[in-house]
Amino acid sequence: MIERFSEMILKVQVVRYADNGYPGWVECEFLDAGHRRHTIFEKVPIISDEDLGPEDSYPRSGGVRCEILERWRDAKDRDLARVTTLEPDAVETTEGASEFVVRSSQVVSAEATMADLERKAAGLEEEAKTDPKRAGVLLRHAEWCRKNIAALKNGHWKKQL
Repeated sequence: MIERFSEMILKVQVVRYADNGYPGWVECEFLDAGHRRHTIFEKVPIISDEDLGPEDSYPRSGGVRCEILERWRDAKDRDLARVTTLEPDAVETTEGASEFVVRSSQVVSAEATMADLERKAAGLEEEAKTDPKRAGVLLRHAEWCRKNIAALKNGHWKKQL
């Protein structure tokens, strides 16, 4: 029997902003446990809680929601996981792959992501208090983080656009 762990996120690197078509598209990469590079071309809201654009610097962190199909320790004593990105957002690589064996450390829970977003939002709000010139932008980014926390709590990883 396959044990499924839902609301997990596969960490990826956003390597470039690829297309301005709504809502914006990015190219992402990750290495599987066999050191094979995989490329994903996907909408910004699926990959990141940030409002990424062509003016931002890359690479930067991102994530793809996934399900863990299986976990084990291999002969090299590595903790591995077989994941699918087909659920819940139908994400595939540019080669059409959606199932991968990755290091377990490449997969984080939605709860951990929400905690990271909460820390980020709080930090942005604190920074806004000391930087009046950028306060509006910083507070919008903090609000964006909080909307994504709410979306994750409701089982969705989509920005409120």
